[in-house]
Amino acid sequence: MIKKRIIDSFEQEFAAYIGTKYAIGTSMGRTALFAVLKAIGVEENDEIIMPAYICEVVPNSVLKLNGVPIFVDINLTDYHISLSHLQSLINSKTKAIIINHIFGYPEDVDAIKEIIDKYEQKIFLIEDAAHALGAEYKGRKVGNLGDAAIFSFSKKLITIGGGAITTNNSLIAENIKKIVYASKDLHLINKIFFGILSYIDRSRINSKLSQKLMKFLEDFPKKFSLITKSYKEGLKIPNELMISPVQAFFILWQLKKIDEINKKCNSYQNVLDISLKECKKIDILKNDKEDSHHVCSWYIIIFNDEKLMKNVTYNLRQNNVFLSKFWEIPLIEQNGQYRQSVTDVPNSVKIARKTSVFKMSPNLSNNSITIISQKLIEELTKST
Repeated sequence: MIKKRIIDSFEQEFAAYIGTKYAIGTSMGRTALFAVLKAIGVEENDEIIMPAYICEVVPNSVLKLNGVPIFVDINLTDYHISLSHLQSLINSKTKAIIINHIFGYPEDVDAIKEIIDKYEQKIFLIEDAAHALGAEYKGRKVGNLGDAAIFSFSKKLITIGGGAITTNNSLIAENIKKIVYASKDLHLINKIFFGILSYIDRSRINSKLSQKLMKFLEDFPKKFSLITKSYKEGLKIPNELMISPVQAFFILWQLKKIDEINKKCNSYQNVLDISLKECKKIDILKNDKEDSHHVCSWYIIIFNDEKLMKNVTYNLRQNNVFLSKFWEIPLIEQNGQYRQSVTDVPNSVKIARKTSVFKMSPNLSNNSITIISQKLIEELTKST
């Protein structure tokens, strides 16, 4: 009974924070997406449209239900969905569109809804808000804009995994509850794995030791696949969908801090923006939309030249400043089972090859951000 009360309290408080009628806790963000897709009835050959520049767990959820991931290109300017390309992809097989509030920048939801409304068939709009906990679009919290939304708390909080689904649709909520509550929570080994990973990722101590630990954790499930079940299926899209009371407790305990965390990270972004705005060798991704409020999860640097990016990244690592590509290559190049090719999403390919990210942690200080900006400028000034 106590365990149920903890989960109930988490779901009620999270729904209140986002402003939705319902919130359902899940073991992870990726299991949240799987549960949503199953709840809306995704079946074999149903097409799910999603940005090409996105984490691999998104198409993996679709593939697990035998659906078909369809990739839409993104804009070079704001990394959001290309509306013209989106319109060309929708057909009678389109079941849902997944939008990604990438790096904490809210998508133009109203423009996408206008496109969806042109079709007689029901096309579900699902928000991937894993990067955007606390962000707002036209005065409403991200996660309260579509048919359903998914969250991953490890991007902002120190957790042992844990995700959530929000929705205002009672039928979708009931379907999700049946699917999730009938499942189990994560295996203990997986909880330990995600707990340590979350701590390091959240604190992101810029040191070579932390990088070695990150590398070990990335290899951990591969080395112990017999313990953690199948790496490909068990860790990518686990069958354990239910949030545990321990996960709910940790998230609930920290949820009240999220606005403070976002405010601090956004202030650090402003420091870096001011320092780097005159540099001609890079562009920086900024939120210049008056109708939205972003939350800085990663600091984004777009290099004009891929060789320059590699040189700067390497040199900065020697000074314990760790830039990295968010995704090494577009997903569309990684898997032969997708129907499309790189020629279908040229902007996404370009962005994947020239975009570097710096994890923005609230554990950083004003002094450390100043040092990081100085080192960035030094390397960009001397690199050719």
